Amino acid sequence: MIKKALLTFLLLTGLHAVLVWARPSMGMPTHQWQDNIVKAQTFLYADRADTVMVGTSLSARIIRDSIPSVKSVSFGGCAVEDGLRIISSKDKLPKYVLVEANLMYQTGNSELVSKLTEGAMPMIRKWIPSLREQYEPICLLASLLMSSGSINPQAGAKKVDRKVLEDGIRQYIKEDRVMGTDEAEQRRRTLKALIGQLEAQGVKFVFFEMPVNKRLYHLRMFDQMRQMMSTDFPQDSYCYLPADTSTYLTTDGKHLDFEGQQRFSHYFKQQLSSFPLE
Repeated sequence: MIKKALLTFLLLTGLHAVLVWARPSMGMPTHQWQDNIVKAQTFLYADRADTVMVGTSLSARIIRDSIPSVKSVSFGGCAVEDGLRIISSKDKLPKYVLVEANLMYQTGNSELVSKLTEGAMPMIRKWIPSLREQYEPICLLASLLMSSGSINPQAGAKKVDRKVLEDGIRQYIKEDRVMGTDEAEQRRRTLKALIGQLEAQGVKFVFFEMPVNKRLYHLRMFDQMRQMMSTDFPQDSYCYLPADTSTYLTTDGKHLDFEGQQRFSHYFKQQLSSFPLE
């Protein structure tokens, strides 16, 4: 019985590995955390990406297909810090890093980074692609049964629920706060150190802001981060993409709806095509 079970396991594992080898583009994440892992592994195990975008769930809604030359390590439920740590763990660094500035100093998610960079499994997954998150059975099944648009974990809603939107805006305003002096200084040291380490290796940084509901644009937390950035990464020393000042509809005040993410993705692509990345 044990021998039969072992042979069955080896056979199924072999068939799975062959399927992945034959169809490497298969596999579709089914929820946000899985999408984070798939994006990070895709970036880590690729040869090189000249331009990489880091950020939070806000910039995770930028449509990747619109800018195929830009790899995204913007993660839902995570922070800029996480993307920078993922980039730092890669041997071949990008030339440029595009940084979402809205929540620049938000605290990172150590679980994501440790899962992708610590222990033996990251190295094993590098050499055995079939063990990566993208090729888990549920991801393969999803890619066979559904189109990418119907299961994109980061996509905004096609129809905005006005009650949810208003409740979200009120909640963000209610919970708005600024970081205390000690917390702010710790976050500033962390981000400046991460960016400084990459700059020392030749990486150049470009900052941009995602549009949010106009009632939230001047939340104290956003204004504090802008002030911190103007000190730590001044515009006379760093590149900033022009902000899109047009009005966007969001699902909750901060996150773009489906139409908004399409519009901003087009704007973002235009800005990158006309911006002198040199």
